[in-house]
Amino acid sequence: MRKSMKIPVLLSLVLLLLVRCANDKDAYFARPGWLEPPIYDVLQKQGRFTNYLKCVDRTMYASALKSSGLYTVFAPNDDAFVKYLNGKSISDLPDTLVNQIVGYSIVYNNYTYDHLSDILSGGWDTLTSIRKRTTFYNPIYQMNYQGNNIWVYDMPGVSASIGTVVEQNYKYIPLYLSKVFERNRTASLAAADYNMFYPTPYTGSNVQSASIVTKDMVSQNGVAHEVDQVLEPLPNLEKLLDDPDYSSFKGLINMKGSTGDPYFVTYQYNDILTSSFSSSMPDKNINAVYLKYYTGLPFTLSGERYGTSTRDAEKGGFTMFAPNNAAVAKFYDEKLKAYYPNGINTVSKDILGYFINAQMINELVWPADFKNSMNSLGEFFNGKGSRGAEFNKEKYTKLAPASNGLFYGSSDYIKSRYFETVFTEIFLNPTYNLFNTAFSTYFNTTLKEELLQCELNGYTQENYTVLLPSDDLLRADGFSWSWISGSNAYGFLNSNSGSTLGSFDVGARMQRLVRSHIFKRLKNDQVNCAITNFTTDPAFASAYNGYSYAVNEYGDMIRYKDGKIQMLGNYDENDWVTATPYKTFLNGQVFKIDKMLQYSRRNSAPTEPEKYTSQALFIYLQNMATANSNISTFISYLTLCLKGSESTDLAGISADMTLTFFMPNNAAMTKAVKNGDLPAYSAVSGGNPAAIQKATKFILYHIVNGKEYVDDGLSYIMPNREVIKEEVSPTLLKDVVDNTYLAISKDASGKLNVSTRVQSTGRNLSTSIKSATVARIRSNYFGSKSVLHEINDYFIYNKVQ
Repeated sequence: MRKSMKIPVLLSLVLLLLVRCANDKDAYFARPGWLEPPIYDVLQKQGRFTNYLKCVDRTMYASALKSSGLYTVFAPNDDAFVKYLNGKSISDLPDTLVNQIVGYSIVYNNYTYDHLSDILSGGWDTLTSIRKRTTFYNPIYQMNYQGNNIWVYDMPGVSASIGTVVEQNYKYIPLYLSKVFERNRTASLAAADYNMFYPTPYTGSNVQSASIVTKDMVSQNGVAHEVDQVLEPLPNLEKLLDDPDYSSFKGLINMKGSTGDPYFVTYQYNDILTSSFSSSMPDKNINAVYLKYYTGLPFTLSGERYGTSTRDAEKGGFTMFAPNNAAVAKFYDEKLKAYYPNGINTVSKDILGYFINAQMINELVWPADFKNSMNSLGEFFNGKGSRGAEFNKEKYTKLAPASNGLFYGSSDYIKSRYFETVFTEIFLNPTYNLFNTAFSTYFNTTLKEELLQCELNGYTQENYTVLLPSDDLLRADGFSWSWISGSNAYGFLNSNSGSTLGSFDVGARMQRLVRSHIFKRLKNDQVNCAITNFTTDPAFASAYNGYSYAVNEYGDMIRYKDGKIQMLGNYDENDWVTATPYKTFLNGQVFKIDKMLQYSRRNSAPTEPEKYTSQALFIYLQNMATANSNISTFISYLTLCLKGSESTDLAGISADMTLTFFMPNNAAMTKAVKNGDLPAYSAVSGGNPAAIQKATKFILYHIVNGKEYVDDGLSYIMPNREVIKEEVSPTLLKDVVDNTYLAISKDASGKLNVSTRVQSTGRNLSTSIKSATVARIRSNYFGSKSVLHEINDYFIYNKVQ
């Protein structure tokens, strides 16, 4: 009996203990009296947010604002709703619009006014915030794609976090706070920029088109700021292109290729997205969700997030200068119609891509910054940068803020160097496809980029002359662009290469031919040496029997007169290339040609190898000695010292060298012997080792390595487009003595002068040891990768002690 009574007693004690613990727990977790109420209650207590709270009550956000969490709310007051409703009531607003208004007014995390310009990322970040992520996002949607009705998920940015939790494409609300928006501009400029896009006053406390009128209403679950307007979510840049005035530009962005796939938009089926949305939206019968993003453009037009992470997303936005339909038609008529007469829809992807990219940039461009801002291709929006015009609102038909950037609807298009430079003709004209392919294959980041230099991308003095070898000319030379089975890729082939007699490096030949048809020059206020035609300047006509001379990009000399040109190979065959002026661009001019410039006897050489190889240098030296007996003594010494007995090879000179010969005339050679600076010819021919060594050095003193210096009549030397009075160059002599060098310069008439000089100790001046001048009429002879000159004196080097 005693045992049975113990159980009820123990049970009573346990129950009493549990009740007491429960009471203690409730007391412990009870809401402290000093804690602020939730955001909903704070706004309700204020009494001027009645309409906003009515909207909140119609959404799923009501519970969030009444309970725990951390939010910032931009709450429109009742006066704002009166203006917004314009006689209607809250009940007249559709649920979808109410959900947008409320969701867009709520920002994740707690930002007091002083922290609105800060980024919260595991603590306050050093970055600057100009926009905040709201709780609102557009859900997935249906569209027809290639005949199928698919569900589409817009990728939030350049990437998306797609895992067990899918990142939504949240809208961001823009902030215009004085401490950020006026950081690099005056208050008046900030107001001017703001009012280009918003009709409301700039106060320095703006949220979109609204102003914060009461800040920091602190609550248990965040903070609220009172604003004087009801704000709807801004459309993104993609949605703004739905305006019919920009349908042509939107059509280019959505252009499809021959397979039916868009060039710049990708729709990619995703298992995780499909599983996630089919589970969360079971009533929609979702069986396939496609990830949508833009490729080949600087940003995803439908993506709300800037940068590569949510941390970066608050820092910036995108800018689009959208040409209206008339502007797109103008671009086609001015730049493409001649090559693509059947419409802009027949234009290739890369051409469209350059045009579209020229109208965009993945950063914000405000009107005050317009003058020095560049597009995604690195080109000034105004065409000239600081030298160009300020922003002119009259040229724009629509200015609109977007949720992910700024939209400028324009009555004109932004110019791109791909359509305004000498490379344009190569790029656009199908007649020069092989030439264009050669640039893409061999010079895509080098010479091609140079030909695209113009004032649009900050190059104001570069000038190019390009001779255009057509596909027919290159095919006649044996070239084709073909599939190479061994390398499983396309490449250049030449029908004349690979045979027993005609083997040569196809790529090397194509590269040399490309560079042979390009001339780099200067054109500015002080210097203008642009080759705008291939006729001789009358002031220079008497110097070389009516011929003018220039050096091409490869480094080979050409000569020309009356619109006809020769390079070494053409000269050998007494053949002429006719150059016809074709078009002028921002950075130069292009010419049509009836033949190609050649460095070898392409048509008349006796064997195949000789058709693709320049003749030996010694042959040209002999030919010059025959034509110009004034340098016969120098050639005789050179023959004894450098030439082997059985070949045309020259000791110390290889076929890959680029050389300039400054050959003293016979009188100067005689003087050199008399002065003891050159051994007598008999001593050298007799085999005296010391005489041969001294004579060899003498010969090598007079050969410059690395460049062809042409007597071209210009009054300056132009290395790398830098106009200078003289240029220092090494000779072929390997043991050049200390403090001495060879200086190439021009006199007032443009005649080539050469001198050996010594740098004076402790001074910036140089002392001339010996100088000579080229003899016109008897200079500028062709050599294999060389130019041959007669000079009126000889050079010596004396080591300074």
